[in-house]
Amino acid sequence: MSFLNSIWQTVLLLSILVVVHEFGHFIMARLFGVKVYEFSIGFGPLIGKITKNNIQYSFRWFLLGGFVKIAGLDIALEGEEQEGTSETEPVKTFQDISLLQKIAVIAAGPVFNIILTIILVFVTAAFVGVPSRIKDEEPVIEQAIPGTPAFNAGLRPGDRLVEINNEPVKVWSDIPRLVNKYGGETLDVKILRNNEYFNKQITPIYNQESYFIGIERQAVYERMPVGEAFKKAFSYTWELISATVKTFYLIFTGKLKDGFMGPIGMVTVMEQNTQLPLYYTMILAVQISLFLGMFNLLPIPLPLLDGGWIVILLLEKLLRREFTAEQKAAAQMVGLSLVLILGVMIAYSDILRSIQRFFGG
Repeated sequence: MSFLNSIWQTVLLLSILVVVHEFGHFIMARLFGVKVYEFSIGFGPLIGKITKNNIQYSFRWFLLGGFVKIAGLDIALEGEEQEGTSETEPVKTFQDISLLQKIAVIAAGPVFNIILTIILVFVTAAFVGVPSRIKDEEPVIEQAIPGTPAFNAGLRPGDRLVEINNEPVKVWSDIPRLVNKYGGETLDVKILRNNEYFNKQITPIYNQESYFIGIERQAVYERMPVGEAFKKAFSYTWELISATVKTFYLIFTGKLKDGFMGPIGMVTVMEQNTQLPLYYTMILAVQISLFLGMFNLLPIPLPLLDGGWIVILLLEKLLRREFTAEQKAAAQMVGLSLVLILGVMIAYSDILRSIQRFFGG
Protein backbone atom coordinates (compact mmCIF):
# COMPACT_ATOMS: atom_id res chain seq x y z
CA MET A 1 0.00 0.00 0.00
CA SER A 2 2.89 2.34 0.76
CA PHE A 3 4.27 1.82 -2.76
CA LEU A 4 0.83 2.51 -4.32
CA ASN A 5 0.54 5.69 -2.25
CA SER A 6 3.99 6.69 -3.47
CA ILE A 7 2.85 6.25 -7.09
CA TRP A 8 -0.10 8.65 -6.84
CA GLN A 9 1.96 11.09 -4.77
CA THR A 10 4.64 11.09 -7.50
CA VAL A 11 2.02 11.58 -10.23
CA LEU A 12 0.48 14.45 -8.25
CA LEU A 13 3.87 16.10 -7.74
CA LEU A 14 4.84 15.83 -11.41
CA SER A 15 1.42 17.08 -12.50
CA ILE A 16 1.66 20.17 -10.32
CA LEU A 17 5.13 21.01 -11.62
CA VAL A 18 4.11 20.56 -15.27
CA VAL A 19 0.90 22.55 -14.82
CA VAL A 20 2.94 25.42 -13.34
CA HIS A 21 5.21 25.19 -16.40
CA GLU A 22 2.27 25.38 -18.80
CA PHE A 23 0.69 28.19 -16.80
CA GLY A 24 3.81 30.23 -17.53
CA HIS A 25 3.19 29.87 -21.29
CA PHE A 26 -0.51 30.61 -20.74
CA ILE A 27 -0.13 33.78 -18.69
CA MET A 28 2.54 35.28 -20.96
CA ALA A 29 0.49 34.58 -24.11
CA ARG A 30 -2.51 36.26 -22.48
CA LEU A 31 -0.33 39.21 -21.45
CA PHE A 32 0.55 39.84 -25.10
CA GLY A 33 -3.06 39.40 -26.22
CA VAL A 34 -2.47 36.10 -28.06
CA LYS A 35 -5.53 33.88 -28.45
CA VAL A 36 -5.51 30.85 -26.13
CA TYR A 37 -7.94 28.06 -27.01
CA GLU A 38 -7.44 25.71 -24.08
CA PHE A 39 -5.64 25.27 -20.79
CA SER A 40 -5.78 21.63 -19.74
CA ILE A 41 -4.83 19.69 -16.66
CA GLY A 42 -4.01 16.21 -17.92
CA PHE A 43 -4.10 14.58 -21.36
CA GLY A 44 -6.45 12.34 -23.29
CA PRO A 45 -10.27 12.19 -23.18
CA LEU A 46 -12.15 14.92 -21.36
CA ILE A 47 -13.40 14.47 -17.80
CA GLY A 48 -14.97 17.90 -17.73
CA LYS A 49 -14.50 21.46 -18.87
CA ILE A 50 -15.59 25.02 -18.27
CA THR A 51 -15.37 27.93 -20.71
CA LYS A 52 -14.54 31.44 -19.58
CA ASN A 53 -13.62 34.40 -21.79
CA ASN A 54 -13.67 32.02 -24.77
CA ILE A 55 -10.95 29.84 -23.19
CA GLN A 56 -11.65 26.20 -22.45
CA TYR A 57 -10.32 25.02 -19.08
CA SER A 58 -10.21 21.23 -19.19
CA PHE A 59 -9.66 18.23 -16.96
CA ARG A 60 -8.56 15.06 -18.75
CA TRP A 61 -8.17 11.43 -17.76
CA PHE A 62 -4.39 11.11 -17.80
CA LEU A 63 -3.51 13.51 -14.98
CA LEU A 64 0.21 13.63 -15.63
CA GLY A 65 0.88 17.29 -16.34
CA GLY A 66 -1.12 19.31 -18.83
CA PHE A 67 -0.91 21.57 -21.87
CA VAL A 68 -1.94 24.93 -23.30
CA LYS A 69 -3.19 25.46 -26.86
CA ILE A 70 -2.03 28.84 -28.18
CA ALA A 71 -3.20 30.15 -31.55
CA GLY A 72 -0.39 29.86 -34.09
CA LEU A 73 1.82 27.69 -31.91
CA ASP A 74 1.55 23.96 -32.55
CA ILE A 75 2.80 21.91 -29.64
CA ALA A 76 3.00 18.18 -30.42
CA LEU A 77 -0.44 16.61 -30.61
CA GLU A 78 -2.02 18.44 -27.66
CA GLY A 79 -5.69 17.52 -27.56
CA GLU A 80 -8.42 17.34 -30.11
CA GLU A 81 -9.83 20.27 -32.08
CA GLN A 82 -11.52 22.68 -29.69
CA GLU A 83 -15.18 23.55 -29.89
CA GLY A 84 -15.64 27.08 -31.04
CA THR A 85 -12.17 27.53 -32.50
CA SER A 86 -13.59 28.88 -35.76
CA GLU A 87 -13.45 32.64 -35.21
CA THR A 88 -15.87 35.10 -36.82
CA GLU A 89 -13.29 37.85 -36.27
CA PRO A 90 -9.52 37.77 -36.77
CA VAL A 91 -7.61 36.72 -33.66
CA LYS A 92 -4.10 37.60 -32.58
CA THR A 93 -1.87 34.55 -32.97
CA PHE A 94 1.62 33.65 -31.86
CA GLN A 95 2.85 34.58 -35.35
CA ASP A 96 1.57 38.15 -34.94
CA ILE A 97 3.79 39.14 -32.02
CA SER A 98 7.41 40.30 -32.07
CA LEU A 99 10.43 38.00 -31.78
CA LEU A 100 11.14 39.08 -28.21
CA GLN A 101 7.52 38.47 -27.25
CA LYS A 102 7.62 35.01 -28.84
CA ILE A 103 10.76 34.16 -26.87
CA ALA A 104 9.08 35.47 -23.70
CA VAL A 105 6.02 33.25 -24.24
CA ILE A 106 8.18 30.16 -24.81
CA ALA A 107 10.67 30.88 -22.02
CA ALA A 108 7.92 31.63 -19.51
CA GLY A 109 7.30 27.92 -18.84
CA PRO A 110 10.83 27.12 -17.67
CA VAL A 111 11.08 30.48 -15.89
CA PHE A 112 7.92 29.71 -13.91
CA ASN A 113 9.50 26.40 -12.80
CA ILE A 114 12.57 28.29 -11.59
CA ILE A 115 10.36 30.82 -9.78
CA LEU A 116 8.46 27.92 -8.20
CA THR A 117 11.81 26.48 -7.08
CA ILE A 118 12.62 29.73 -5.26
CA ILE A 119 9.17 29.75 -3.61
CA LEU A 120 9.48 26.11 -2.50
CA VAL A 121 12.91 26.70 -0.97
CA PHE A 122 11.55 29.73 0.89
CA VAL A 123 8.54 27.79 2.22
CA THR A 124 10.79 24.90 3.26
CA ALA A 125 13.24 27.15 5.11
CA ALA A 126 10.66 29.43 6.74
CA PHE A 127 7.78 27.05 7.56
CA VAL A 128 8.90 23.40 7.25
CA GLY A 129 12.38 23.52 8.71
CA VAL A 130 15.87 22.64 7.53
CA PRO A 131 18.64 20.54 9.11
CA SER A 132 20.36 22.76 11.66
CA ARG A 133 22.48 20.40 13.75
CA ILE A 134 23.25 16.74 14.27
CA LYS A 135 20.78 14.96 16.54
CA ASP A 136 23.30 12.67 18.24
CA GLU A 137 26.25 10.36 17.59
CA GLU A 138 24.16 7.21 17.21
CA PRO A 139 25.03 5.30 13.97
CA VAL A 140 21.37 5.41 12.82
CA ILE A 141 20.51 6.26 9.22
CA GLU A 142 18.09 9.08 8.56
CA GLN A 143 18.29 8.76 4.77
CA ALA A 144 19.94 6.52 2.20
CA ILE A 145 20.78 9.02 -0.55
CA PRO A 146 19.01 8.06 -3.83
CA GLY A 147 21.32 6.54 -6.42
CA THR A 148 24.11 5.69 -3.98
CA PRO A 149 25.35 2.19 -3.05
CA ALA A 150 23.50 2.30 0.29
CA PHE A 151 20.19 3.21 -1.37
CA ASN A 152 20.60 0.57 -4.07
CA ALA A 153 21.44 -2.03 -1.42
CA GLY A 154 18.09 -1.38 0.25
CA LEU A 155 19.16 0.52 3.37
CA ARG A 156 16.27 2.42 4.91
CA PRO A 157 15.61 5.24 7.38
CA GLY A 158 16.03 4.01 10.94
CA ASP A 159 18.57 1.28 10.10
CA ARG A 160 21.42 1.06 12.61
CA LEU A 161 24.88 0.10 11.39
CA VAL A 162 26.33 -2.45 13.81
CA GLU A 163 29.50 -3.71 12.10
CA ILE A 164 31.58 -3.09 8.99
CA ASN A 165 33.76 -6.07 8.00
CA ASN A 166 33.27 -7.48 11.53
CA GLU A 167 34.57 -4.28 13.14
CA PRO A 168 32.10 -2.67 15.57
CA VAL A 169 30.36 0.60 14.76
CA LYS A 170 29.65 2.39 18.05
CA VAL A 171 29.29 6.01 16.95
CA TRP A 172 28.61 7.71 13.60
CA SER A 173 32.24 8.75 13.10
CA ASP A 174 33.20 5.06 12.98
CA ILE A 175 31.35 4.73 9.64
CA PRO A 176 33.47 7.06 7.44
CA ARG A 177 36.61 5.86 9.22
CA LEU A 178 35.95 2.21 8.42
CA VAL A 179 34.63 2.87 4.89
CA ASN A 180 37.83 4.73 4.00
CA LYS A 181 39.99 2.17 5.74
CA TYR A 182 38.95 -0.46 3.18
CA GLY A 183 38.93 1.95 0.21
CA GLY A 184 36.90 0.69 -2.72
CA GLU A 185 36.58 -2.87 -1.40
CA THR A 186 33.13 -4.39 -1.07
CA LEU A 187 32.08 -4.11 2.56
CA ASP A 188 30.16 -6.60 4.67
CA VAL A 189 27.82 -4.32 6.62
CA LYS A 190 25.79 -5.65 9.54
CA ILE A 191 22.47 -3.83 10.03
CA LEU A 192 19.89 -3.78 12.84
CA ARG A 193 16.32 -3.15 11.66
CA ASN A 194 13.18 -3.71 13.73
CA ASN A 195 15.14 -5.85 16.25
CA GLU A 196 16.47 -8.11 13.48
CA TYR A 197 20.06 -8.37 12.27
CA PHE A 198 21.07 -8.90 8.65
CA ASN A 199 24.08 -8.24 6.42
CA LYS A 200 24.51 -6.23 3.20
CA GLN A 201 27.32 -6.26 0.69
CA ILE A 202 28.02 -2.63 -0.25
CA THR A 203 30.78 -1.29 -2.51
CA PRO A 204 31.69 2.35 -1.70
CA ILE A 205 32.23 4.99 -4.37
CA TYR A 206 34.83 7.76 -4.46
CA ASN A 207 33.84 11.43 -4.63
CA GLN A 208 37.30 12.96 -5.28
CA GLU A 209 37.89 13.37 -1.55
CA SER A 210 36.98 10.13 0.16
CA TYR A 211 35.00 6.91 -0.15
CA PHE A 212 31.36 6.86 0.92
CA ILE A 213 28.32 4.58 0.74
CA GLY A 214 25.64 7.31 0.68
CA ILE A 215 23.93 7.66 4.05
CA GLU A 216 22.98 10.68 6.15
CA ARG A 217 22.79 10.88 9.92
CA GLN A 218 19.77 11.99 11.91
CA ALA A 219 19.38 15.76 12.26
CA VAL A 220 17.33 18.33 14.14
CA TYR A 221 15.14 20.52 11.92
CA GLU A 222 14.54 24.19 12.66
CA ARG A 223 12.74 26.98 10.83
CA MET A 224 14.70 29.99 9.65
CA PRO A 225 13.64 33.63 10.17
CA VAL A 226 11.71 34.94 7.18
CA GLY A 227 14.51 37.30 6.12
CA GLU A 228 17.12 34.54 6.21
CA ALA A 229 14.76 32.14 4.43
CA PHE A 230 14.27 34.71 1.66
CA LYS A 231 18.03 34.99 1.14
CA LYS A 232 18.40 31.21 1.34
CA ALA A 233 15.76 30.74 -1.36
CA PHE A 234 17.84 32.67 -3.89
CA SER A 235 21.28 31.41 -2.85
CA TYR A 236 20.23 27.74 -2.75
CA THR A 237 18.43 28.00 -6.09
CA TRP A 238 21.55 29.50 -7.64
CA GLU A 239 23.65 26.66 -6.21
CA LEU A 240 21.20 24.16 -7.74
CA ILE A 241 21.33 25.92 -11.12
CA SER A 242 25.14 25.77 -11.11
CA ALA A 243 25.11 22.11 -10.10
CA THR A 244 22.52 21.27 -12.78
CA VAL A 245 24.54 22.99 -15.52
CA LYS A 246 27.60 21.00 -14.41
CA THR A 247 25.56 17.79 -14.41
CA PHE A 248 24.31 18.44 -17.97
CA TYR A 249 27.91 19.02 -19.09
CA LEU A 250 29.09 15.76 -17.50
CA ILE A 251 26.19 13.82 -19.04
CA PHE A 252 26.61 15.19 -22.56
CA THR A 253 30.38 14.66 -22.45
CA GLY A 254 29.89 11.05 -21.33
CA LYS A 255 31.60 11.59 -17.97
CA LEU A 256 28.41 10.90 -16.03
CA LYS A 257 26.39 7.93 -17.18
CA ASP A 258 23.81 7.77 -14.40
CA GLY A 259 22.70 11.36 -14.08
CA PHE A 260 18.93 11.03 -14.64
CA MET A 261 16.18 9.61 -12.48
CA GLY A 262 12.88 8.72 -14.13
CA PRO A 263 9.35 8.26 -12.74
CA ILE A 264 10.09 4.78 -11.36
CA GLY A 265 13.07 6.14 -9.47
CA MET A 266 10.96 9.05 -8.20
CA VAL A 267 8.35 6.63 -6.85
CA THR A 268 11.08 4.71 -5.00
CA VAL A 269 12.45 7.93 -3.52
CA MET A 270 8.93 9.09 -2.58
CA GLU A 271 8.35 5.77 -0.82
CA GLN A 272 11.44 6.36 1.31
CA ASN A 273 10.44 9.99 1.92
CA THR A 274 7.19 8.90 3.59
CA GLN A 275 9.37 7.71 6.46
CA LEU A 276 11.30 10.99 6.61
CA PRO A 277 10.60 14.57 7.68
CA LEU A 278 8.58 16.69 5.22
CA TYR A 279 11.83 18.50 4.36
CA TYR A 280 12.89 15.65 2.05
CA THR A 281 9.69 15.69 -0.02
CA MET A 282 9.96 19.47 -0.34
CA ILE A 283 13.57 19.23 -1.51
CA LEU A 284 12.60 16.53 -4.01
CA ALA A 285 9.96 18.92 -5.42
CA VAL A 286 12.58 21.69 -5.54
CA GLN A 287 15.04 19.54 -7.46
CA ILE A 288 12.48 18.24 -9.98
CA SER A 289 11.01 21.71 -10.58
CA LEU A 290 14.43 23.19 -11.27
CA PHE A 291 15.42 20.26 -13.47
CA LEU A 292 12.21 20.61 -15.50
CA GLY A 293 12.91 24.28 -16.06
CA MET A 294 16.60 23.88 -16.88
CA PHE A 295 16.09 20.84 -19.12
CA ASN A 296 13.47 22.65 -21.18
CA LEU A 297 15.82 25.60 -21.64
CA LEU A 298 18.53 23.46 -23.23
CA PRO A 299 19.41 25.20 -26.54
CA ILE A 300 18.99 22.06 -28.64
CA PRO A 301 17.38 23.03 -31.99
CA LEU A 302 14.48 20.60 -31.64
CA PRO A 303 11.02 22.10 -31.08
CA LEU A 304 10.06 19.57 -28.43
CA LEU A 305 12.03 21.63 -25.89
CA ASP A 306 11.30 25.27 -25.15
CA GLY A 307 14.98 26.07 -25.66
CA GLY A 308 14.76 24.36 -29.04
CA TRP A 309 11.85 26.56 -30.10
CA ILE A 310 13.85 29.64 -29.12
CA VAL A 311 16.85 28.47 -31.17
CA ILE A 312 14.60 27.87 -34.19
CA LEU A 313 13.10 31.36 -33.86
CA LEU A 314 16.58 32.89 -33.72
CA LEU A 315 17.70 30.84 -36.73
CA GLU A 316 14.67 32.06 -38.68
CA LYS A 317 15.57 35.64 -37.79
CA LEU A 318 19.20 35.09 -38.77
CA LEU A 319 18.31 33.39 -42.08
CA ARG A 320 15.50 35.89 -42.70
CA ARG A 321 13.06 33.17 -43.58
CA GLU A 322 10.64 30.96 -41.72
CA PHE A 323 11.04 27.21 -41.73
CA THR A 324 8.16 25.41 -43.42
CA ALA A 325 5.54 23.52 -41.43
CA GLU A 326 6.95 20.28 -42.86
CA GLN A 327 10.47 21.14 -41.67
CA LYS A 328 9.23 21.99 -38.18
CA ALA A 329 7.16 18.81 -38.08
CA ALA A 330 10.19 16.76 -39.12
CA ALA A 331 12.34 18.37 -36.42
CA GLN A 332 9.57 17.77 -33.93
CA MET A 333 9.42 14.08 -34.82
CA VAL A 334 13.21 13.81 -34.46
CA GLY A 335 12.96 15.51 -31.08
CA LEU A 336 10.12 13.23 -30.02
CA SER A 337 12.12 10.16 -31.08
CA LEU A 338 15.18 11.30 -29.13
CA VAL A 339 13.11 12.01 -26.04
CA LEU A 340 11.44 8.59 -26.31
CA ILE A 341 14.85 6.92 -26.60
CA LEU A 342 16.06 8.88 -23.60
CA GLY A 343 12.90 7.89 -21.73
CA VAL A 344 13.48 4.21 -22.47
CA MET A 345 17.08 4.48 -21.27
CA ILE A 346 15.99 6.23 -18.06
CA ALA A 347 13.21 3.69 -17.47
CA TYR A 348 15.66 0.82 -18.03
CA SER A 349 18.09 2.33 -15.54
CA ASP A 350 15.22 2.94 -13.11
CA ILE A 351 14.05 -0.67 -13.36
CA LEU A 352 17.55 -2.05 -12.80
CA ARG A 353 18.02 0.14 -9.71
CA SER A 354 14.56 -0.78 -8.40
CA ILE A 355 15.23 -4.52 -8.85
CA GLN A 356 18.60 -4.12 -7.14
CA ARG A 357 17.00 -2.25 -4.26
CA PHE A 358 14.08 -4.72 -4.03
CA PHE A 359 16.30 -7.75 -3.71
CA GLY A 360 18.70 -5.78 -1.54
CA GLY A 361 15.92 -4.66 0.81
